[in-house]
Amino acid sequence: MSAEQDRLVRQQISGLLYGGDPVNAESLCLDHLQKRPRDHEAMAMLAHIYLTTGRFRDAEMVLSRAIGLDSKRPDYQALMAEILTTVGRHREALGRYDKALKIRSDFEGAIAGKAETYLRMGKPEKTIKVVESSPLSSNQSPLLAIVHARGLIRQGDPEQAESIARKHLPGDELNTEQRRSLWHVAALAAEKRGDLDLAAETYLTANGCRQDDWDPEEAISQREATEEIFAEKGFPSLPRSECMDESPIFIVGMLRSGSTLTEQIIDAHPQAAGLGEIDTLPTLTAALNEILGTALPYPACLGETNEASLTSASKIYLEDIIQRAPKALKRVDKQLGNFSLLGLIALLFPKARIIHCRRHPMDMGLSCWTQKFAPGTNAWANTQDGIAAFHREYEAWMDLWSRVLPMTILEVRYEDLVRDLEGQGRRIIDFCGLDWDDRCLRFWETKRTVLTLSSDQVRKPLYEQSVGRHAAWGASLAPLRDALGDSIDQYESNA
Repeated sequence: MSAEQDRLVRQQISGLLYGGDPVNAESLCLDHLQKRPRDHEAMAMLAHIYLTTGRFRDAEMVLSRAIGLDSKRPDYQALMAEILTTVGRHREALGRYDKALKIRSDFEGAIAGKAETYLRMGKPEKTIKVVESSPLSSNQSPLLAIVHARGLIRQGDPEQAESIARKHLPGDELNTEQRRSLWHVAALAAEKRGDLDLAAETYLTANGCRQDDWDPEEAISQREATEEIFAEKGFPSLPRSECMDESPIFIVGMLRSGSTLTEQIIDAHPQAAGLGEIDTLPTLTAALNEILGTALPYPACLGETNEASLTSASKIYLEDIIQRAPKALKRVDKQLGNFSLLGLIALLFPKARIIHCRRHPMDMGLSCWTQKFAPGTNAWANTQDGIAAFHREYEAWMDLWSRVLPMTILEVRYEDLVRDLEGQGRRIIDFCGLDWDDRCLRFWETKRTVLTLSSDQVRKPLYEQSVGRHAAWGASLAPLRDALGDSIDQYESNA
C-alpha cells in the first residue's frame, strides 16, 4: 500500500467520523492498522474516534503509541491534552498543551485547547489571558474566537464576547461545527445581555446549521414493539433474572432536568459512586439476542429467553459497573435514554432502584433548544417542534412503565430539588437504601469529573434562577408551547 493510498484511507476515516458515523470509522481504521500497523496518523485518528465515543482509556493508550512513533507532532500532543481534559486530569492536560506549543507556538488547536481547559477549571480570567497573549488573535481565528467569547461571557462581559463572535459570522466558509459554535456563543452573549429576541433569532440560526434529523415515526415504532412484549403479552409472564444485586441505581428522564444534580448528591455519599452517562446497558441490549441465543432482535428476543440467560446478561452489566467503581455500595447509571429500557432493567435487576428526574416542560425545552449538543447526538433538539415530539415519546414510555412495572420509581422534580435541597436530598438518599450523610448537601465540593453539559453547574450551590426561566422568552417559544400542549397543564397540575 502506497503513501497516497494510506492518505486516501485516512481521508475516508475522517469523512465517516465527522459525518457522524464513528462505528464505521472505527471499523475502517482498525482494518487499515492491521495492514499498516505503524501508521501513526491512523493511530491518532483511532484515538480521536475513541475520544468521540467515550472510550477514554483506549484513546489514551493508542495515542501514546502514535506519540512514541512521532513525538514532534503538535497535533498529537494537543489531542492527548484534550483526552486528559475530558477525564478531569487538567494539570496533565496543560502540560501536554505546553509541549505542543513548544513544538509550534502558533498551533491554533493547542492555544484553544489550553484556553478551554482553564475554562473547565473555572478560571475564565486565565482563558482570556491565554488567547490574548497568543501569537494568533481571536479576530484571525474562529476557533480562538469561540473560546475567547465563552471566557468573556463567564467573566461578565457579553458585549465584547458577542462582538468577537460576530466578526466571524455568518461563517459560510467555515466547517459546520465551527459555524454552529460561533452562532451558539453569539446567541448566549445576546441572552446574557438581556436581548432575548435577538438571542432566540440567533439560536434558531445556530440550530439550523445541523444537518441531522430525528425520525419520530421510527421512535414510535420502537416503543410500540416494546409495548407489545411488556403490556400486551404481559410482564408477569416474562422470565426474570436471578440477580439479587441491589447496587444498581438508574437515573432516567429528559435532558436538562436536574439529573446531573441528582447524581452528584448521591455521588457525594461515601458509599455511592456516580458513573455518568455510560453506554453499558444500551450496548448490552444491542447484543442481547446473541447472549440469549436467538436470532430475534430486542425486544422480540425476550419472548425466547429464560432465567439463566437473563442472569448471564445481568452479570455482564454488573462486571462493567463494578470495574468502574469497585468499592461502592451503590452505583449510579445516569444514561437518561434508559427510560426506554426500564422493562429490561426490571427483568435483569429486580432489586434495582430507578429515579425519574422531571422538570417543567417549557424550562426543559428551552434549555435543550439553547444548548450546543455534540455532533450526531440529540437531533430532536434542533427545533422546538422536535423537542415537543421527543417529549411526547418520553412521556409515552414512562406511562407504559407506570402501568406494567412491578417496581417503585422515585420521581424527583427539579423545582422541588432547588427549593428544598435538604428535604429532597434526604428523600433521594433514603430511596437509594443509604443512611444520611451531610456531605450530600455539599455536592459541589466534589473533585469528581462530570462529562455532561451541566458540569459547571454542579460545581456551585443551587440557585433558583433557572426555575421558570421560560417565562421571559414570550412569543419566541410559542412553537414549543403550542406543540407541548397538555403536557404543560398536566405537569403544573401535579406540582
